[in-house]
Amino acid sequence: MKILLSILLITLIACSPVRNRYMSKSNSDEDKNKNISQNTNSNDLSSAETGAEYFNTDTVYRTLPPLIIENGKENQIRSLNAELDSAIYLFRNGNYEVACEKFSVLQETLKQQDSLYHEAVFYSAECLIVNNEYTLASRLLNDLMNDELSNNLKPRVLLRQGHIRCALGDEETAKWYFDKLLAEYPDSFLVPLADCNSLD
Repeated sequence: MKILLSILLITLIACSPVRNRYMSKSNSDEDKNKNISQNTNSNDLSSAETGAEYFNTDTVYRTLPPLIIENGKENQIRSLNAELDSAIYLFRNGNYEVACEKFSVLQETLKQQDSLYHEAVFYSAECLIVNNEYTLASRLLNDLMNDELSNNLKPRVLLRQGHIRCALGDEETAKWYFDKLLAEYPDSFLVPLADCNSLD
């Protein structure tokens, strides 16, 4: 009985269409597949976008649409952060022209509620100070103070406003900004600089 079953199994395997199809290809089959492959490559993008199918007696070839990865919000924020860091680095190393151009672009790109926007505006004011445009810088910082600022940025704005007033010879207003800095941020590392004499 076992011998009979073995012979039957061997006969089924030998006659299998799968074995014939894939194990003993003739040259004409290979030529057909080459032609199909060439047709697949020569078709236009519109058929690829819809997922076109190409048929052979043995196989169905499907061309899938291209994969598009959108630039997500998280990636965009990371990119803007890197751009701001790059501009600050350039500014601190004296490359003011390139840095100030980057701050200007960021200021136009970002939303006003964004903390990165506030940083870009602060450094745009710093750019004006570098060019001795104190009044314009002071106006820009005044507009910035109307927004909700982080505890990292607000003391810097107050200190810089005081310094601008010192440079303009208005020590009374400068003292008001310095006193506000001392009252609101007494532990800030900027406190020792809250004086017109720190500019000498």
